[in-house]
Amino acid sequence: MMKNKKQNIVMSKDGQGFTLIELLVVIAIIGILASIVMVSLNSARDRARVASLQSTLASVTTLASLCVTDGANVQAPTSASTGGGALCDDTAVTTEIWPTLRGQGLESSAYVYTTTDNTSIIAGDGTNPVVTCTIATGSCIRN
Repeated sequence: MMKNKKQNIVMSKDGQGFTLIELLVVIAIIGILASIVMVSLNSARDRARVASLQSTLASVTTLASLCVTDGANVQAPTSASTGGGALCDDTAVTTEIWPTLRGQGLESSAYVYTTTDNTSIIAGDGTNPVVTCTIATGSCIRN
């Protein structure tokens, strides 16, 4: 390819080329496609955060089930977002502590424990529940 300085177009060896307008249109189309891809990646990132939250709560639900099955009570975490504190009021059953909701890909999320009792564990964004886990069945669902 060679550049013709007088016409300001990119020329191929046979004399045909692209005008500046054609090149700008192609660049604009690429920009639009790139923005669509970025929006799709953001929604995938949000789904991954919820999946990580669901996985964390599923693990906690298994431990809470052990606690309730052995006649003890599930205690609330010491912090709604960073967890902490004993999961079970009977340390003979388990000495596990509440996990933080800020780790495992959730650093930038605002997820907090909203309800914890002997029947369910619910975490959400502070106003709406996002994942609900039932201790008796060990199942977790996205809300």
